[in-house]
Amino acid sequence: MISQQLKVFLQVVDCGSFTKAASQLFVTPASIMKHMNTLESRLGVTLLKRNNQGISLTSAGEALYKDGKKIAAEAENAIFKAKNIERGEGTVIRIGSSLLNPSKVLTDLWLPFQEKYRQYRFSIVPYEDTKEQILSVTASLGERIDILIGSFNSKKMLETANYYPLGYYKFCIAVPKEHPLAKKKNLTLRDLHGERLMMVKSGDTEPIDHFHDMMKMTHPQILIEEADYYYDMETFNTCERTGALLLTLDAWADIHPFLITLPVSWDYKVPYGILYAKNPSEDVVEFIKIIKQQFGDNNSLN
Repeated sequence: MISQQLKVFLQVVDCGSFTKAASQLFVTPASIMKHMNTLESRLGVTLLKRNNQGISLTSAGEALYKDGKKIAAEAENAIFKAKNIERGEGTVIRIGSSLLNPSKVLTDLWLPFQEKYRQYRFSIVPYEDTKEQILSVTASLGERIDILIGSFNSKKMLETANYYPLGYYKFCIAVPKEHPLAKKKNLTLRDLHGERLMMVKSGDTEPIDHFHDMMKMTHPQILIEEADYYYDMETFNTCERTGALLLTLDAWADIHPFLITLPVSWDYKVPYGILYAKNPSEDVVEFIKIIKQQFGDNNSLN
């Protein structure tokens, strides 16, 4: 319903480069550049500044991106609603699903209540949770995706979305299969002395910040290497490729075939739950009410 050039423009901005956008859209960078040149020519304005470091938006580009995202979301919503009316599907909740944050976590929890609340249907929407794109996904909840399920404790994420915790994931250590520690069944902090440990950068997630402080004060023998604020599959690939250990979650135990996730003798954990828009639709509000009734008051961070 919106032009291909506008779709490409939005993808380029979300990805931060022509090459990454081309990969997402399964076309060549040259094709992406052609679409962008056509769009700028049609509009008679410059949307992007190109340099060796990548791309950045002009003032005109910022305006088009902001309004273009709204237009794209409204177009998707219009199609979504029309299809639901045609199918007579009742209330449909769109759940985002990715490799690190699969929708199955929520759909499995919902199974015992499915018969009681038969008016609800789930539409599973795949999304990219790369470190470059995850914030745009969480900030746009309510447009293409209604809710996400996972460990979303970032301060930046919670500025733009509501969060209802459902439980906890335990901190674990991912070890490359060829690493000597991979032979162990579980680990202690002393086992990590002298090892390189990759973990989320401090400053954005409170449980991680507390963990950072503990490690620095009590176990300086562990060599901390900060990754980005947000993990993606490349984080796990880097761990496997470099031989470093990785602070991970028990929920991600099977993410990478060449990493072994081991429990550690500690009590560190982090909440997981449902992330949804700051101003959710009535359907989402009612769904969250049901979730809260069924799972009790988990001291929501809303």
